[in-house]
Amino acid sequence: PNPAAEVVREVHAQVGERPHQRDQKGKRSRTMLALREAAGAALLLQLARLLIVDSARRASLPPVTAVGLLCYSFAAAAAALGALPPASAATLEPSALAASPARLLASLLLYRSLAGLGCHLWLWLAACERLEPALGSRRLLVVLLLCTGGAAALAAATVPPVQRRYASSLAPATLFALLQLWAQSSPESTVTLVSVRLQTRRLPWALLAAVAILDGVTAALSPLLGIGAAAIYHALVGLPHNAVLPPPPPPTPSLRRQVAGEGDTTTEHASGAAAAGGG
Repeated sequence: PNPAAEVVREVHAQVGERPHQRDQKGKRSRTMLALREAAGAALLLQLARLLIVDSARRASLPPVTAVGLLCYSFAAAAAALGALPPASAATLEPSALAASPARLLASLLLYRSLAGLGCHLWLWLAACERLEPALGSRRLLVVLLLCTGGAAALAAATVPPVQRRYASSLAPATLFALLQLWAQSSPESTVTLVSVRLQTRRLPWALLAAVAILDGVTAALSPLLGIGAAAIYHALVGLPHNAVLPPPPPPTPSLRRQVAGEGDTTTEHASGAAAAGGG
């Protein structure tokens, strides 16, 4: 046999396989994306059913908790209808914001996927219902605004310009700042994360690792900046240590009958959802 002809045939075979392999990888990626979007839609429907069916739970929501849920939900609906720029338009560049101030809302409120939005709302509900009664609504709102601004300042000061677009979405930074505040305010309390109980002080880092694994290291940049901003606030100002954080009100009997098998703690829903959907 001719060695040169064998080499040519082998090269042709390898070249012929590459498009097929790329098609398989692309199909797997699209399937995983579709599954994650379906999981995100299920999380949003589950949360909507919880708040619609359980009127006592809905009425007991603290102000910042309720307003936050509404803002993120309405922003996602407005972006879907074209009234707001999409999440991909999020930016922190002053020149871009001057040309289109609505892009700041995209940075503050929007996610690129339903999975990210669903996890955000469940975790927001779980953390705010415990932290807001301890700090007070006004102080929690001020702290969250300061931490969000601090995360943007950290991005401008520490992230190279070429990587800064990965930190342009501040919604994950706000959420992880909230989780870090919860962890620092009551570090010895426990939560359930995918059937594993862990101390609250480890929750932000466990979720940050989940985001990095599921969405890549660059997706974890904004959450890390939020954790850093909350840690700086705690070091400079401080928070009530081991505050008595009341659990959310239990579901009503009607909700238990209608939502069988879903458990009766928001934290278990939220932490499990985050690990399933990523950031």
